[in-house]
Amino acid sequence: MGAGPSTSLTALQQRVDLLEALTERVEAISAIKRLQHAYGHYAELGLWHDFADLFADTGIGHYTQGALDREGIRTLFLKEVGGGRLGLADGRIYPHISMQPVVTLAADGQSAKGRWHIMAMLGGFGGSASWAGGVYENQYVRENGVWKMKDVRYLPQYSGRYEDPGWKATNEPTPFHFDPSRVGKPILDSGLGTRGSGLGTRGSGLAPLATRMADLSARAERLSDEIEVTNLQHAYGYYVDRKMWDDVAELFATDGTMEIGLQGVYAGRASIRRGLNAFGPAGIAEGEINDHIHLQTIVTMLPGGTARGRGTELGMAGTVGGRPIWSQSIYENEFVKNEGKPGGVWQFKTMHVYPRFIVDAEKGWAKDAQPAPGPSREYPPDRPSTETYEIYPRFHIAPFHFDHPVTGRPPQYPESPVVVSTFRRTAGGGPERAARRPKDVASLLAATELSVERSKAYHASENLSSAYGYYIDEFAWDESADIFSRDGWKELSYVGTYVGRERIRQSLKLRYPNPKSPMFLTVHQIVQPVIHVSADARSAKIRARLFQLGGPAGGEGSWISGIYENTSVEEGGAWKLSGMDLDYVWTAPSRGGWVRVKTPPTAPQVAMAREFPPDRPLRGPVAAPFPKVQAVPFHYKNPVSGRVPPVLLP
Repeated sequence: MGAGPSTSLTALQQRVDLLEALTERVEAISAIKRLQHAYGHYAELGLWHDFADLFADTGIGHYTQGALDREGIRTLFLKEVGGGRLGLADGRIYPHISMQPVVTLAADGQSAKGRWHIMAMLGGFGGSASWAGGVYENQYVRENGVWKMKDVRYLPQYSGRYEDPGWKATNEPTPFHFDPSRVGKPILDSGLGTRGSGLGTRGSGLAPLATRMADLSARAERLSDEIEVTNLQHAYGYYVDRKMWDDVAELFATDGTMEIGLQGVYAGRASIRRGLNAFGPAGIAEGEINDHIHLQTIVTMLPGGTARGRGTELGMAGTVGGRPIWSQSIYENEFVKNEGKPGGVWQFKTMHVYPRFIVDAEKGWAKDAQPAPGPSREYPPDRPSTETYEIYPRFHIAPFHFDHPVTGRPPQYPESPVVVSTFRRTAGGGPERAARRPKDVASLLAATELSVERSKAYHASENLSSAYGYYIDEFAWDESADIFSRDGWKELSYVGTYVGRERIRQSLKLRYPNPKSPMFLTVHQIVQPVIHVSADARSAKIRARLFQLGGPAGGEGSWISGIYENTSVEEGGAWKLSGMDLDYVWTAPSRGGWVRVKTPPTAPQVAMAREFPPDRPLRGPVAAPFPKVQAVPFHYKNPVSGRVPPVLLP
C-alpha cells in the first residue's frame, strides 16, 4: 500500500488498541464523577429509587444505621427520610452536595476509588436547622459494562446546629485511598497494554481499523466537549461573582434565553445583558458579597453540537450593614456549539435556574423562607416565566434532563404533581465517516491521541487541585509538597512565594511546626474548576474556588473565600502542580457574618518569614481585602467573546 513504518497496519493497530484502552479509562473517570453527582441530586430531592439504583448488585452503603445492601438502602431512605414516599414533605430541606473529587482507576480499568467532600444542609422550616459534613471514601465497579457504586463510606468531619456560633469537629480519622504518587496518575499506564491486538477479533485490513478510528474520534470529541461545557458553566459563576455583566451576556448565543426563577424570560443576548441589570449595576460594590458557587455539574452531550447541563448553585450574598442571604438553586441549561468560530465555541443556548431556597443567613432555614422574586419592573423580561411553582418551604422538583446513569430509565418522580416540566431525551450521535487511506487513519489517530491525552490531563489536574485541600486539612506537609513538580512554586499565605519542591516543603513545616489540633476545624473545599490544558497536553492552567469553613472548638466559626490560579505540568510520567497562586477575597463569621465585616482583617506577622525568607513576594493582597474590592486574576479571556479581564495572568 506504499505506507511507511508509521502508517503500517500493524503499527496503526497497536496504537489504536492503546488509544481505545486509554479512551475507555478517561470515559470511566467521567462516568464515575457523573455517578457521584447524580447521587447528590437524587438525595436532595428524595428520589430514593433512583438513589438506591446507583449501587451495584452487591453494593454496600455504610451509614449511621450500619452497612446496608441496595434494598436496605432503598428501604432506609424511603422510610426514615421520605416518610414512606418519594420526594420530601413541604418544609423539609436535604441538600447532600458532593464536591472536590480525587478519582483513581485500578490498573485493569474495571474498578476505581474516589474521595469527595460532602456538605449537607438538614432540617426544616419551623423546626431545626443543622449542618453535617465530611468525606466520602467510595469504591466503584464496572458491572455489565456500566459503572456503579460498590462501597460508599461516609467519614464525618463536622456537624452543628445553625444557631450555634460554629461547627463541632468529630476528630475521627479520614484515611486516604491514594498517596501522592497516584494523585497525578488517575490512570495507570501499566494496564493499557492488556487488551491485546484487535486484528484477530475485529477483522484485519484498513476498513475495520478506519471504522474503529472514526468511533474513537467521536468518543474523544465527546470527552473534550463535556469538559468545555463544564468550563463554560463554571466560568459563568465566576463572572456573576463580580457582576461582570458584559462577560456573562457574551457567554450566550445571539438567540439565547435566560430564565432565572420566576423573573421571566430574557430572549437574545442584548436583552439578557439588559436583564442582568435587575440584579444590580455592573461591577461588585465595596462591602458587597455575591458569590455563586457551582457544584455537582453533570453534562450530557447530544447530537448536532448541543448539550445539556445540570448542577447546584450555592449563593452567599449581601452588603455590609444589610441582610445576608443564603440561597440554593438547581440549573438545567442547554448549550450549543458555534461552529462559526475556529475550533467551535460552546455557548449558552438556554439558561433555566430553579431556586430551591432563599433564606436570611443570620436566621437560617428553620426560621426564614423567602419567596422567589418576580419580574423586574425596571428591566422587564421579554415574556413570562415558562413555569409557575413555589419554592421552600414548598417542595418542588426541577426536572432532570438525563436518564439514570445505571438503569438508563427516566427519573422515578413522586406520583404527586410536583414535576414542573419534562425534557425530551435524544440519543447520542454515531461515529463520523471512516477515513479511507492509511495516511488519513494515521492523521486522525494522532489528533485523537492528543485529544484524549488532554482530557486525561484535565482529570489529573482536578485530582491535584482537590488533593491539595485534603492534605493541608490534615497538616500533611510532606504529601502536600510531594504533589508539586521539582521546580514548582507556591504562595504561602501571609508570607510570600517559595520556589522548588523542597523549599515548599520546608516552608510549610516551619510555618506550621505543630501537628493538627483536635481543638480546631479546618475544611479546605476547593471547587468549581475551570481547567485549560495546553495544545500539546503537557501543561494546564487551573482556576478553582476556595470555599473554606472552620474555627476553634466551641468558638466562632468562619467562612473563607478565595480564588486559586494554579498551573500543572506532566513530569516523569505523572502530573504535578507547578504553581499555586491564592488570592483571599473575604473572611467572615459563619452565620451570615459577611454583612458585619467593617474593615479588612489584619495580616498576621509570621516569624518564620525572617528565618526562612521567601523567594519573591505574594502576587496579590496579603490578606482578604473585603469589604474593599480588589480585582481578582483570571488565567483566561472570555471563552466566547475573548474579552480581556481586569487582571489577565500570563
